[in-house]
Amino acid sequence: MHVYALSLEKGGCGKTALAVNIAAAFQQLGLRVLLIDLDAQASATHWLGVDSDTLQPDASVLGVLNDAMKNRVSAQSLRSRVRETAEGMHLLAAHGMMASLPAQLSSAPLGGLFLLKQAFADLAQVADTYDIVVLDLPPARGPVLAMALAAATRCLAPVQSEDLVVRALNALITSVQQIQANGVNPDLQVSIIRNKYAPRSTADRVFDQLLRDHYARQMVRSVFPIRAALRDSAAMQQSVFRYTGPDATEVRTLFLQLIEELVALDGRADAIEAK
Repeated sequence: MHVYALSLEKGGCGKTALAVNIAAAFQQLGLRVLLIDLDAQASATHWLGVDSDTLQPDASVLGVLNDAMKNRVSAQSLRSRVRETAEGMHLLAAHGMMASLPAQLSSAPLGGLFLLKQAFADLAQVADTYDIVVLDLPPARGPVLAMALAAATRCLAPVQSEDLVVRALNALITSVQQIQANGVNPDLQVSIIRNKYAPRSTADRVFDQLLRDHYARQMVRSVFPIRAALRDSAAMQQSVFRYTGPDATEVRTLFLQLIEELVALDGRADAIEAK
């Protein structure tokens, strides 16, 4: 089971758009995929047509983490709270009460660092478990990010051409290095995805070169330009693989290309071909 954590310590960079559609793209390949919304704003949850305001807190990912903090973590605890969306995606929804989650984790043993990792270890033992888990994270440093990085195979950082984004990327790389160096998750990898990119923009070309100067090895080849399909599919509460409006075909192709890169990076090609 591979776990992809979408993270950047700044909002507005397209984490949720990438999380939802990366999960949908993996599903297009016939894999079993779970999307977990770890952001109290519940944007991924809403994107996929689930109203977090109507959920009981215990029916969300908050219930799983509360069980884990009481040493009741299990595959059943997680799977019982998963819901299937209108387009067949499996979602562990967020809830607004997760705004207090950082404080709850901070008071847990070891800051709750291994709660998700243990939950995924139990989940991996189930016969028909998920092949891919995608985590949509809040735009903040703290115990939620640390918990996700401890459990992740790869951290995916969406970036766009803004000075504040460069600072946030540097901060995220520092967080990843700390998780690696402390032995919490020494095999954790990080990939940078250029998002909302305008190749004709001088600022974007300068920013692109800056990224290459410092993070060339972590940059994926796939680049996501600004496209209406991502905005409009969110309004329709659909992934781009269900949405049929303008630009949808182009954007689907971009996500499938990104998935091919991730498969190559993480050695999943044989497993996917076998399915």
